[in-house]
Amino acid sequence: MKDYKPSRRPSVSLFGIPVSRVTNAEALERIVEWARAGRAARRAGHEAGPPRVVATVNVDFVVNAVPWRPWRGGGELLDCLRKADMVTADGMPIVVLSRLLRDPLPERVAGSDLTPALCRACAREGLRFYVLGGTPEVLSEAFAKLGLSGSPAIAGTDSSRVDLAADQPEVAQRVNAARPDILFVALGNPKQELWIRRNRHRLDVPVALGVGGSFNFVSGRVRRAPMWVRRCGLEWVHRIVQEPGRLWRRYALGLVKFSCLSFLALCGVGRRRGGNE
Repeated sequence: MKDYKPSRRPSVSLFGIPVSRVTNAEALERIVEWARAGRAARRAGHEAGPPRVVATVNVDFVVNAVPWRPWRGGGELLDCLRKADMVTADGMPIVVLSRLLRDPLPERVAGSDLTPALCRACAREGLRFYVLGGTPEVLSEAFAKLGLSGSPAIAGTDSSRVDLAADQPEVAQRVNAARPDILFVALGNPKQELWIRRNRHRLDVPVALGVGGSFNFVSGRVRRAPMWVRRCGLEWVHRIVQEPGRLWRRYALGLVKFSCLSFLALCGVGRRRGGNE
């Protein structure tokens, strides 16, 4: 197995968060290499975990994580990002801000693109994945769309209720019993990232990543914006049109806070500390 060699400058610091300087192809390759290494460790009689952690960061994630008065943030969620093994820019505003700061990220690496690519890569490479979260109906439809229904690449799924306020070691035990190479946690931000952080020591899995509603997109239950809309960075407008009652307030407040944080970053404030606490 070849070693992954990071670039000379492997990340861009945005709000004190190290966002990985990777393309979609590079992110996919790195995660697959980690999964292969974990599988090799198992075959040699060692544990595959604790997992490498991957986070896909969009504007909503930044708004939840980065503190700035009068909004809350910081603490455990921000620490999740700072200590993740890979943080990708899942949102064109993140990429645009890096360019304005003259420290450009190569492209958007969205969880909704990375998730199906990783599922297909598992099938090609003889790897296996497990999904925690999502409904059985959505996952079944997603696997069918990917041509993976009944595939040995699917190590298992778990749609049972996950409660962050309760200690539930049995959830991690079920994951470990399936012996997956990649764990998709589809609980939504910030719940999925906090669950991974709090259970990482229990997991014997090479890679874990939070994927939010990516399987809803794969299944076709939630339609993605046309490619030209995504390239223009306006996918959020498409999402609001689809679900205005649920999303307009969240997106409006999020864009206000992100704009304020971006202005401070452009002024050189908080790029290392992750915001003005």
